[in-house]
Amino acid sequence: MDQAHPLSALARSANMLMEKVGEIGTPLSVPLVWFSVLFPTLIVLLFFITLNFNHEVLYAPGDFEDQNHFLSILRGHYDEKDVKDKKEIDDLKSFWKPDGKNIDKGNEKIIRDWMVRNDLNMLSISAFLHGHDKKYSEFQKKAVNDLGIT
Repeated sequence: MDQAHPLSALARSANMLMEKVGEIGTPLSVPLVWFSVLFPTLIVLLFFITLNFNHEVLYAPGDFEDQNHFLSILRGHYDEKDVKDKKEIDDLKSFWKPDGKNIDKGNEKIIRDWMVRNDLNMLSISAFLHGHDKKYSEFQKKAVNDLGIT
């Protein structure tokens, strides 16, 4: 078990707590059992809520061929005026999710194939379409032009 991982530490502490609860055998054991069940559940729930609202932390530098891609996702700071063709980028997003929620599988394959041809295969489509970097905006505009999306 990886000792540096926070969930590993939580599992070890829960294991030690359960051993002690078994030794006590007093009325205190009931609250300790509830604590040992609910506390790790709460921690895991908070962990996934954090990941839901801060998904950038899911990516490690080693997940990218070029670690500058990792840094550009983390920075994410740019002005809207830097993206002159925002409508084209919105069209690209609409091409991927025509109704705004559900992915069109055929269009997803078209975008993925384009990304592979342009050496962006280490990125997810979502990271590519929502990347807030000038470099990504240039690739997004190129994708719109190459794929003929209007």
